[in-house]
Amino acid sequence: MALAGDIITAAMLTVGSVEAEDTTAGRSTTSTAYTDASGGAFSAQAVVPASGKVAVEIRSTQRNASTSNTITSWQAVGSVSGTVYSPNDNAALITVGSNNQPLDLRKHLSGLVPGETLTVTIKHRVNNAANAGIFDYRLILIEGLWG
Repeated sequence: MALAGDIITAAMLTVGSVEAEDTTAGRSTTSTAYTDASGGAFSAQAVVPASGKVAVEIRSTQRNASTSNTITSWQAVGSVSGTVYSPNDNAALITVGSNNQPLDLRKHLSGLVPGETLTVTIKHRVNNAANAGIFDYRLILIEGLWG
């Protein structure tokens, strides 16, 4: 964050955003550990701004083939920093049952290396391998933050 008297440079104001969208309906998984859905990894990449801060937003429209849970989280890996965020149930999109649910989650990351490439990948799991988690829409938005 810029303070009174700080000089704001053009580099501090360069805070682009990147959005990736997967509209292929019927992607799925039966894994009880976080993994990619059928069709392979779904990722987006952005360059970290001079502030070392970004906001990550994920969206998923998901359901389960039965009455089990379908769980979506994400992973962030910096080209210099390595893994800076791992998928976890405490910050996840969780649906129960076979009705499609549109869900959204946003989180700020700080302490990243300015100029590095940050790769965000959506990861999925279910709580019962006998019942598939199904994903009909997914989105990743990475926004550079300044200050």
